[in-house]
Amino acid sequence: MSTVSAVNNAALDLTKKQTNSEGTSSSLDKDSFLKLLTAQMKYQDPMNPTDQTGQLAQLAQFSSLEAMTNLTAQTTSLAKAARTDWAVSLVGRDVTYKNEAGDAVSGKVEKVTWVDGEPKLTVGGVGEIDPGTITEVV
Repeated sequence: MSTVSAVNNAALDLTKKQTNSEGTSSSLDKDSFLKLLTAQMKYQDPMNPTDQTGQLAQLAQFSSLEAMTNLTAQTTSLAKAARTDWAVSLVGRDVTYKNEAGDAVSGKVEKVTWVDGEPKLTVGGVGEIDPGTITEVV
């Protein structure tokens, strides 16, 4: 078995171990991808190097991974901004929400606070209401 094959097999084993240890499916991050690509290039057989097509394909995969990572970060940021905007727009409005017991509670949104970066409402004197529990806005 060539060293390149050994590196590729190690990458597959690393992915399997990561999936099995967490009990859920997960993928390698971009730093892991670069480390594996570097190791593959470092240990390739100089008499039988990896063909350029394979290397270009791996670089294209890395570019795609980087773009998806950036898109995910931007989407997460936009979703957080939308939740914040929505919570702020509720100030002064009458809402109905489900409390922890599952009962419908109504009241006026008095203010918005942020707890661990997430907006929380104060409704009728009751604080830290998750905007996601609102069932009706009047």
